[in-house]
Amino acid sequence: MTTTVLILTLKKIWYLYMRSDSDERLIEKILDYCITIIEIMEKHEYNYEEFLSNKEFYLAISMAEMQIGEDSKFLSDEIKEFSKNKISWFGIRSMRNMYAHEYKKMKTSDIWKTAVEEIPVIQEFCETYLKENLGEESDDLHN
Repeated sequence: MTTTVLILTLKKIWYLYMRSDSDERLIEKILDYCITIIEIMEKHEYNYEEFLSNKEFYLAISMAEMQIGEDSKFLSDEIKEFSKNKISWFGIRSMRNMYAHEYKKMKTSDIWKTAVEEIPVIQEFCETYLKENLGEESDDLHN
């Protein structure tokens, strides 16, 4: 088996594994990243100057945002359609692609703006969706 065939096979297995996640599971993962971003932002008191100068802070936020974009790729079309007036899943996915393929072109201000403005909206959507679809179970997921 050539390296190329092996890589393509592994990519297909990974895609099928990720695709097997239910919307609820994906939304739980996205919510976990949102909570992580907000906790980090609070720890650093939403200090933009520190964000610019603290590589660990910057990279933590960047990676969590990228993971949200990655997980959003596998959400069902129904979820994306249902939430399209609140969340630009296409925009989130596009940002993920920038992180993954054109990282040097990323604007620090866009990463910051996403963390401050978009992440709380995504978090609220995820919490509401889980509460409505999992009921009481969702209360214990993130406490």
